[in-house]
Amino acid sequence: MSKRIERLQELLRREKLDGLVVVNLPNIRYLCGYTGSNGLMLVTRHDAWFYTDFRYKEQIRTEVKGCRKRVLTRDLVSHPPPEWLRLFNRLGVEQDHVTLSRFAQLRKRFRRALLVKASDLVRELRRTKEPVEVEMIAAAQRVTDRVFADVLKMVKPGVRERDLALEIEFQFRKCGEVAFDSIVASGPNSAKPHAGFSDRKLRKGDALTFDIGCRVRGYCSDMTRTVFVGKAPARLRRVYEVVHEAQRRALDTIKPGTPVKAADAAARDYITKQGFGKQFGHSLGHGVGIEVHELPALAATGKETLAPGDVVTVEPGVYLPGTGGVRIEDMVLVTKTGYRNFTRSGKTVLEL
Repeated sequence: MSKRIERLQELLRREKLDGLVVVNLPNIRYLCGYTGSNGLMLVTRHDAWFYTDFRYKEQIRTEVKGCRKRVLTRDLVSHPPPEWLRLFNRLGVEQDHVTLSRFAQLRKRFRRALLVKASDLVRELRRTKEPVEVEMIAAAQRVTDRVFADVLKMVKPGVRERDLALEIEFQFRKCGEVAFDSIVASGPNSAKPHAGFSDRKLRKGDALTFDIGCRVRGYCSDMTRTVFVGKAPARLRRVYEVVHEAQRRALDTIKPGTPVKAADAAARDYITKQGFGKQFGHSLGHGVGIEVHELPALAATGKETLAPGDVVTVEPGVYLPGTGGVRIEDMVLVTKTGYRNFTRSGKTVLEL
């Protein structure tokens, strides 16, 4: 934890900031290990403080590392501690995670500081995964692969999407946490990229999309598979083949130095040539870590290039309104020479 704070302090010097007020809880967890629901950090060029309220007094004794700890009132900015009264020429605030009212409160409490909007410096650090983080992500994906294989045994006509989703989430909670709300979408619902799940009962010929992930010791997995209830309709089988090939082409581009927009284009251009370009409306993928959506974004408008330590999803999809959709998603680590695929679930057409 202390090394992560030191790297943040290096970024403060780069950005000519005297310090940073960290309010985003995933960022706080990354920096000091805190897992509670109310916390705030002040990181300066030479010091770091963590603040929470009485409810977490015992928890932070062993959980929070690498910084000084203070227990304040539940409203953490109502009674500023002494270090907040220091003279700060430029004190950064995480602009994407602070409401206007909270920013006004902070400006009032840091009376001798010039508060400036700061870019998301901690998320920049979080992008490159350390070996221990890679280990946790891999563990989360192993759980996801196992649970997916088990739940496929329940797939048959008449089963509700909700029943499948609840079973998945129950199994995840036996091993860790649910990383995000599961998507179990059948038939026409599978044409909605973020459908969630409903009381709809599975029918023969349905495309059935699972987008699921768990969290193990704070780190997420993310995987999507589309299967079929009974024999796949000819048109959706064709869509599946197109998406599968598009993903293969995108995966072939994953290596250090590849522009993220080039990875997106590898899948998007192929899908477009097959006549489904308008039915692939989202980006190719995103980073995964403490949160299920992190840097970098594999998007047509992205400006970054892939680098060793990036963990990203590769998830092209084609969605036919009223009929169904197909998405296939793997989660991979960018290595020094290419990539390592965490996802083990098969990608051949499954007709259950």
